[in-house]
Amino acid sequence: MKSLSVNRIVQILIVAVTTIIMGVKMYPEGKTAVVKQEKKTYQPGVVFSFDDDYIEDWYVAERLLHPCGWKATFFVCKYGSLTTEQKSKLHYLKAMGHEIAAHGYNHLNALKYYKKFGMEKYIEDDILPLKAAMAKDGFDVQSFAYPDGARDNRLDNELLKYFDIIRGTTYEEILPKSQYCYYEGKRVIYGLGIDDDYKQFNLPYYKSLMDYAKTHNKIVIFYGHKTVPDADEKLETPLSALEELCKYAKNAGLKFYTVNDLAKL
Repeated sequence: MKSLSVNRIVQILIVAVTTIIMGVKMYPEGKTAVVKQEKKTYQPGVVFSFDDDYIEDWYVAERLLHPCGWKATFFVCKYGSLTTEQKSKLHYLKAMGHEIAAHGYNHLNALKYYKKFGMEKYIEDDILPLKAAMAKDGFDVQSFAYPDGARDNRLDNELLKYFDIIRGTTYEEILPKSQYCYYEGKRVIYGLGIDDDYKQFNLPYYKSLMDYAKTHNKIVIFYGHKTVPDADEKLETPLSALEELCKYAKNAGLKFYTVNDLAKL
């Protein structure tokens, strides 16, 4: 067999290289070994969260709403002043599947306090003592809610060193598609108030937000404070309203999440 000439070899190489290039152009994605990551999906649902130290009232709410299969996150403040009985009820709530979370040791307005005394002082006075005291009693808190919803980006960045997820607040009755009270895959979330003294207190409106969440595969986030049979003061969520919302969520097929559940999605 005669050996191939140099020109013939060059021609063969050119054809081979051209074929490879054309193949890449024709099949830029489907014929490569790169695996696309699919966007994570989750079941649409609802978060109910409650702030401060109304533990006896939360305990009553749990006994009433337990048949609904609900879950809630209870953001606790002023932990150093809680009684043994109150702590026992927090453990009961935890055993029932609820989350016990942080709301500041002294319920300080984080924004005002750190701007006046410095970030380090705020952490030392309101965050570290709370985490230590609650951990001593068996509560490994991973979620935090700002007292008064007072926050800024610097606070977020600092507190995310101590917590997996942080909740702020949002207000007003606006179109569901324009609301900020949905989980968007971030570590800072915003809840909409359901206490009856809020301007946006409106059960049909809250239900429309849940409908929007179901239709658009989202998780809507609510927050309140004191859960009571007859709401006649500030920062009170009527138990009848809460029960109606929980039943509506259940009948709509929405999943009940805690705030820390969101951090794990």
